[in-house]
Amino acid sequence: MRRKLTAALLTAAMAISLTACGGSGDTASAGASTGETASVTEAGGTTTASGKEVLRVAMSADYAPFDWLQEDDSNGAVMTSNGSYMNGYDVLVAKYIAEKLDMDLEITQIDWDGLILSIQSGKVDCAIAGMSITSERSQSVDFSDPYYNANIVAVVAADGPYADAVNVTDFEGATLTSTLNTVWYDVLDQITDYATKDAALDTFASMVAAVHAGKIDGFTCDMPSAKSILVSNPDLKIIDFEGGTGFEVSNEETDLGIPCQKGNTELVDKINEVLAGLSQEDRDAMMDQAVASQPVSN
Repeated sequence: MRRKLTAALLTAAMAISLTACGGSGDTASAGASTGETASVTEAGGTTTASGKEVLRVAMSADYAPFDWLQEDDSNGAVMTSNGSYMNGYDVLVAKYIAEKLDMDLEITQIDWDGLILSIQSGKVDCAIAGMSITSERSQSVDFSDPYYNANIVAVVAADGPYADAVNVTDFEGATLTSTLNTVWYDVLDQITDYATKDAALDTFASMVAAVHAGKIDGFTCDMPSAKSILVSNPDLKIIDFEGGTGFEVSNEETDLGIPCQKGNTELVDKINEVLAGLSQEDRDAMMDQAVASQPVSN
C-alpha cells in the first residue's frame, strides 16, 4: 500500500483521451528495453524503429522491492528514459506485460506525487508502482485487475517476546508503530485496547533501529517490504498471521493495480488479459527474484 494522494492533486490535471495503447504525446524518448529511438506516428501512437508500439510506464523508484534505482543493468535492470537504471518487481511485471503485448518498453521515473498526473496528461500510458486500488484514485484513472496483493504483516525481533505471535491479540502489552499516512499505521487502531500504537516514524530504517534499540516491539508493513527488510536484518522476524487472525483490511487497502488513463479501456483490457495468465506462483517467484536482487542499501 503506497502513500495516499490528496484529492486536490488527483483532480489537478485535465484528462486527455488515449487513442491507442501507445498513448499520445508531443515527444518520445529512447525505448528502455531496446535502446531504439521512438517516434510519434501520424495516428498519435508512439513507435520505435522496429515498428512496435511503445508501452510507456511510470515508476517512482522509491519503494523497494517493488522498484529502485541502481548504477548498472545487472540482474535485468532497465535503463529509463531519464538515463538511470531501474529494477524491482514492478520492472519485472512491466517487462512481462510488454513482451506479451509485443510492445517495446519505456520506463520513466516520476516522483510518486506526479504519477497520476503523468497518466492524465498523456506523458505515460500507465504506472506500475505498487499503487493501491482505491475508490478515490479510481475517480481519476482506470485500474487494471490486481497485479499483487500486499498483505499486512508485523516485523519483530526474532528473539523477542512476540516472535511466536499468531494472532493480533498475541501482541497484548506490545508497542507497535509504522509510517504515517499508510494503512499499515491505520490498522494499529485495532489493537489499542490491549497494546500501544506508538508515534509514527518516517522510514523503515528508523523503525528497524527502534526495534533494535528496544524502543518498540515491532512495526507493521506489507509482506514484500518485510522480506526486503530481513535481507539486511536477519535478526528480525516476520509475523504473517498464517493460521491465525491478522488485521482486518479491505481489498482496497491491499490490492495493487496498474492505473491507466480514464477511458482507455483498450489498454486496461489488454493488461488484464496478460495478468489473467500470470499465476500466483509466478507472481510470488517474481517477488522473490526482486527481493534477492535488491541492493542491500535499499
